Amino acid sequence: MKYFVCVILLLSLNIELSLGDLNDVLIKCCHEGLDWSIDDNRCDRHPGYVANVSMEDQSSCLSIVELCCIKDVLVKRCAKGKENALDGMMCAIRDSEQGSEQYKECCICCQLGLLARSQGLSCRSPNYGAPCDNMFLECCTGQVLADIYNATDVNTDYGNVNDGYSCEENSPCEQRCTNTDLGVECNCYEGYKLRSDGRSCEDVDECAEGSFKCAPTQECVNTLGRYTCHTTQCQTGYVYNPINRRCEESYDCDRGFGFNSVTRQCEDIDECTVYENICVGVYQFCRNFNGSYTCECEEGFQLNSDTRQCEDINECGLGIDTCRVGERCDNTIGSYSCRRFRHCGTGYTLDEATQRCLDHDECLLGTHNCGRGYDCVNVQGSFKCEVKQCAEGSRFNTATGECDRVQCARGLRPDRIGNCIDINECKEYTTVCNKYQQCINTIGSYQCRSLINCGNGYETNENGRCTDIDECSTGVHRCAGEQQCINRQGSYFCQCPRGYRFINNLCEDVDECAYSAAICPLQSKCENTPGSYVCTCKDGLESDGRGGCNDVDECTTRNICHHKCINNFGSYFCTCNRGYQLSVDQRTCEDIDECNQFAGRGRVCGGRCVNTPGSFTCDCPDGWKKARDGRACEDIDECSDGTAYCPSRDSTCVNTRGGYKCPLVQCPEGFVKTIPGGQQNSVRCKQVGMYKANSKGLISLSYNFLTFPTNIIIPTPLFSMTGAKDSQRDYRWELKIVSARPLAPGIPRATDSNFELTQTNNQAVVTLKKRIRGPQDVILQLLMKISSEKFNGIAESKIYLYVTDGPSTFR
Repeated sequence: MKYFVCVILLLSLNIELSLGDLNDVLIKCCHEGLDWSIDDNRCDRHPGYVANVSMEDQSSCLSIVELCCIKDVLVKRCAKGKENALDGMMCAIRDSEQGSEQYKECCICCQLGLLARSQGLSCRSPNYGAPCDNMFLECCTGQVLADIYNATDVNTDYGNVNDGYSCEENSPCEQRCTNTDLGVECNCYEGYKLRSDGRSCEDVDECAEGSFKCAPTQECVNTLGRYTCHTTQCQTGYVYNPINRRCEESYDCDRGFGFNSVTRQCEDIDECTVYENICVGVYQFCRNFNGSYTCECEEGFQLNSDTRQCEDINECGLGIDTCRVGERCDNTIGSYSCRRFRHCGTGYTLDEATQRCLDHDECLLGTHNCGRGYDCVNVQGSFKCEVKQCAEGSRFNTATGECDRVQCARGLRPDRIGNCIDINECKEYTTVCNKYQQCINTIGSYQCRSLINCGNGYETNENGRCTDIDECSTGVHRCAGEQQCINRQGSYFCQCPRGYRFINNLCEDVDECAYSAAICPLQSKCENTPGSYVCTCKDGLESDGRGGCNDVDECTTRNICHHKCINNFGSYFCTCNRGYQLSVDQRTCEDIDECNQFAGRGRVCGGRCVNTPGSFTCDCPDGWKKARDGRACEDIDECSDGTAYCPSRDSTCVNTRGGYKCPLVQCPEGFVKTIPGGQQNSVRCKQVGMYKANSKGLISLSYNFLTFPTNIIIPTPLFSMTGAKDSQRDYRWELKIVSARPLAPGIPRATDSNFELTQTNNQAVVTLKKRIRGPQDVILQLLMKISSEKFNGIAESKIYLYVTDGPSTFR
């Protein structure tokens, strides 16, 4: 049906086809239009040739291609509009897109249907016409109607469609028939559904589908178009069991009891289990007991005798809550809560769960203000600070607030409060001196004074003899620091170790490196150490094990340089491959961005520069190609290489910078076109027959085409026009702008101020006075009006200026 509509529309266009098979041409060309629309191509931009179609049918075929393409685009735009409306999106689309009006119509009409559906209004068609009415009905009813715009299913069997039918005259429908713009639509009565042929109807078996609504004691019986509910009649001695839905033996049991066929006893029926949701009230539950059941309210609710509904018990209002003094009772659905309204006081925090006041442990939380030297002790609702007690042998540190162990010098010890006091060795240690000596206590030490005068450096022994005092072993010498104590009879002396010298009773290090420059071998350096020195090789060198130094080849170290490593004696340096440069660390190589580096010193590329690792490439925009040097961009002459497409026979191909134009060149009656020299930048209309002016006085007409980049200054004339030198003739010149059409937003139109006309008696020169911004197409008209005693005429030159927006640096 849908394809037949396309055929009717095609025939209404008065398209003339050849004697070929009409049906084959329609199918091939329509399929070509459908394929062309798949990639969102514009339907009016088909390349202009359809394969397997004769040349005499091509023109008609292209019209069919465009029509089928448009139909498919309208279907897609309508479907997209409906989809966006169902998704809750705005009906927004650019007006320039194909099928934008169809998109908006389907989207808005679907939104209207959704609005009517949400407000419970009737889904009656608004009679706005197709496709709006269908979109309204589909979105309002939630059903998908027949798609009368889908041109993708091409049906060549015209006898199988519903087109050509009428509900009043020859309806093909078995039950309901609805006339549409493209034929008829068949539907069924309630209780029936449409068969796959789209015309006949079949009964819906509600009993089999489970869509019936019968009471538990009734049986569903299907009928044509509907169903009935029959009450089951059991034979005498049997009763209908609503649980098992069958007739069972009848035994007389009391109300609330049922007969158990196994035990042959009357047993209680648990109504709470057998009958689901038997208690329908909110906050009710079923409680079974022998022979019956009750519907009771949940805890915190009570039954309203009038409404038979469970209502919340306001424990707070009835005064049956258990809230303590200082707490507020708040009623809730089915219960209540106790909220404390009195402040807990300082040192306590309210527990929201239990509504009890809990003690703050300020000592644990660290919120106390006990200073250093005090210990924090927590008490209920507060805390107290107790003076810190240090153990014996320790002293309180006011800076840290801690007890530090006291370290006393030799001969001293700490007391109870941490002060260092002298040890009286003479009293505590009775054997420190022999019997020929007297013990004399001193602060921090003691002395054994001989009772026998032996002289300096000697003392009495246990036998009363004078013996040498070894000051070095007893530690009573005065050798300091690195000095070595050497004992001798009656005295001692202090000696410095090797590498030091004795100056002013002190040992000073000898700097061996300062005494001799040749103390260390060549290519090494001397480093002084306490009492000695060491010889180390200079940076970049290593010891040869024999006191000399050899060069270290750093380049053998893996990855020491990013690209290349060059070793030299005692050092090395890194270099990079072409297109890279050393970074700040002088080791790693970073790519040179030639595109940015040379951006301020002339363009490295004629087109777009693309940086690559270690190099760069140049790309050219559409309509340009790279020159042999790989950097400059050259214009592609589409007119010369045959890639240009000018659809009209009256079109002339004019190459422009980065593209081409196809202006129409039409000569007036009595003139024919000529293309002198094979070039297409100028076309003349030559008179046929005798040289005379036509009805408008025109004796000559030329079309001239110039192209140049935007904002360029052209010092030479754009165009000149010269008449014959004849003193008997008078020449008058007129220059005007026929049209100026910017091809991009924000481009100012060219005006008369951009041009200047310089004229002599028989010549006029047109020059570019001010720059013109592109892209822009400008058409000028230059008239040379000739008058003499025997002749009057007009020579017209049309000058087409194509101002492109490509860079002036392109070739």
